Amino acid sequence: MTTQIRSGLELLYFVAGVVVAIGVIYGLKQIALLKKDIRLRNERAAKEKAIEYGRKYLRDYVDLQRAFFVTCQEAKLAHYSGPVGDFTSGSILGNARITALSTRRYVLPSWLPAMNELEALSASFISGVADEGTGFKIFGRSFCKTVESNYDLVALSRSNDSGAQEYWQNIVELYRLWSPRLEAAELRRNKDSIEAKIAALAQDARITPIGTE
Repeated sequence: MTTQIRSGLELLYFVAGVVVAIGVIYGLKQIALLKKDIRLRNERAAKEKAIEYGRKYLRDYVDLQRAFFVTCQEAKLAHYSGPVGDFTSGSILGNARITALSTRRYVLPSWLPAMNELEALSASFISGVADEGTGFKIFGRSFCKTVESNYDLVALSRSNDSGAQEYWQNIVELYRLWSPRLEAAELRRNKDSIEAKIAALAQDARITPIGTE
């Protein structure tokens, strides 16, 4: 009788161990599924935010920038078309002609609302709230071009050191992230075009020497 009880307890212990193991495996699978679900939800939310901020860029920022453009036209001031440097005031002040034009643009009040809007939009991507990859596809090219055409205004607002948080820091960081990506895409497109032309030229007709056929 004692042997039967012992055997029964051993069997029960074995079954309990199997049940516990199955429960642990099931629990781990559920945790993995939960983590995947949370990740997918977060990715979707970040992409939705990117689309939302992309819409704000194309609507709100573009309207504000257009107002500044009109003001520049009325004042007979061209947009900045010089090189993009390190986003410090020293990169502008070294050129007398550019400095004169940029200083006149800088005192116009209409550029500030547009730049504030662009800074807020940039912060959403730099902070990771919105998916920057999706944002880049929506308005990456336009963003880089507008930063380049307003480089003087950004640079004149910033000092020549990197101690404290500078003005328009999110704009600068997003530009430094997106501009090389845009340039790389342009280079790849040019590379594909050149390779296609080389392949076409390589298919030229040839004359077979006499007696080699």
